[in-house]
Amino acid sequence: MSTALLKLDGIVTYYGSVQVHFDLSLAVNQGQIVCLLGGNASGKSTTMKVILGLVRPRSGIVSFANETVTGLSTPQLIRRGIASVPEARRLFGAMSVRENLLMGAYTRSDRATINADFERVLELFPRLGGRLRQRAGTLSGGEQQMVAMARALMSRPRLICMDEPTMGLSPLYVERVLELIETINQQGVTIFMVEQNANLALQIAHYGYVLQNGQIVLSGSSGELLNNPQIRDAYLGGEAVSQI
Repeated sequence: MSTALLKLDGIVTYYGSVQVHFDLSLAVNQGQIVCLLGGNASGKSTTMKVILGLVRPRSGIVSFANETVTGLSTPQLIRRGIASVPEARRLFGAMSVRENLLMGAYTRSDRATINADFERVLELFPRLGGRLRQRAGTLSGGEQQMVAMARALMSRPRLICMDEPTMGLSPLYVERVLELIETINQQGVTIFMVEQNANLALQIAHYGYVLQNGQIVLSGSSGELLNNPQIRDAYLGGEAVSQI
């Protein structure tokens, strides 16, 4: 039986006087790919920021590996095993690909295993091997996404949070990125993925949640969500999954 690696219980979040989350609760089970679906302004990105310690909820609890982590800083969360692949990659554009990858290990001091992990991510992302000296900002969008994913792996995470990993990518790179997410998951890393494109996310996810106006309105296995007619009303204001 799967156990929850990450849990959000009763999260209430505000930006100033505007409430974003309304008693939000969800769980990400160990070893799974879990996606959070929803339209613009549904609260998806804020959910990610709460998990990563960038936004503190007004109430509610975030727990990771059975420990409360609400209020911890992002570096503290990274040291506990949570990594991030942020929306729009957010690489250090003027730095080389090598330097960007090594930034993923900035909380670590185990040089020998860092070097071993560096070689391992290059095996997983062989395209980056010939671009290690290239400035990250000059790469294509798909290549930058690979750098962002490889950088996250350099922290040796138990959980990677990915915010819109397919946004702005060509169809060829979308397919490759989805394959890489599955491979990373198969190697033992749990994935929590925020995604607007339900079809793409549910192709690889084990479980999904649908967020609308700061509330979970639907959840289930990927198969259940794809085949549930309620998703037409709960997701993006009545738009059918097949149309996305």
